[in-house]
Amino acid sequence: MNCWWQEMKKIKALVTSGGTSEKIDDVRKITNSGTGALGAAIAHRFMLEECVGEVTYLCSANAVRPSGTDKLRVRVADDVLSVMEAVKDELAENEYDIIVHSMAIGDYMLKAVTEPAPLAEMIVDKAVLSGDAKGVSRETLARMVEDSILDPHAIKEKKISSDKDSLVFVMVKAPKVIALFRGLAPNAVICGFKLLAGVGREELISVSRGLLAKNKLDIVLANDMDTIRAGRHKGLLIDKYGRFAEAEGKPAIADIIVHGSIELFNGRYDYEQQREEQSED
Repeated sequence: MNCWWQEMKKIKALVTSGGTSEKIDDVRKITNSGTGALGAAIAHRFMLEECVGEVTYLCSANAVRPSGTDKLRVRVADDVLSVMEAVKDELAENEYDIIVHSMAIGDYMLKAVTEPAPLAEMIVDKAVLSGDAKGVSRETLARMVEDSILDPHAIKEKKISSDKDSLVFVMVKAPKVIALFRGLAPNAVICGFKLLAGVGREELISVSRGLLAKNKLDIVLANDMDTIRAGRHKGLLIDKYGRFAEAEGKPAIADIIVHGSIELFNGRYDYEQQREEQSED
């Protein structure tokens, strides 16, 4: 790709990749299916561009890594909160021109692991105490029980014994990492990802436009999990101007993301020209 400004400035890109995990104990985790394969392909594709000077790859510990070059810097963060801190650090210390947030961030964080018996005892205690008090409404009792469930006596063992018959996991909604980027990097070209399952093209477009607007993004790559499972990963790239590009397979998807973000940074992205170039190839 011809980057006309490359003699003046080398692009600095941040790519997040992989899937987050939440520790149950020192040997067990709850994780998702994000592998980082697409993120690695995107980072690798950025490094091939002459106009790109440095690529920071913020990934989970088990994420696929791109082939290393002198342009690559890797930073590891596994759980949602550590990813948030890493993002804040990176954007405070560096001025990134392009950010591609492909990391599969968990929707929920683990708050505590407990056992059914002590949790049940806490709930019964709440019910008994409130029953002894006059004027306690059903709604108040429900809130007291909910508080007990959300703040149970947690198991503190470094490795929870496998002799336990059952465990109760209490999870709470995780903060949205993607919401950080525009405020911390107001001048960057930012690409987000949206993954749905078993939906039509129109719903993919509609939901992606919502993500664009809500988080003030420049581009969204929309995916359908059904195509990924079927081994024919399809990506639909939508920019803030309502323009589209489509690709199938991770290398091709990485191409349209890198091409689209660089050209948006340059201020002259032309999807029609890209389609012509692809048809000529």
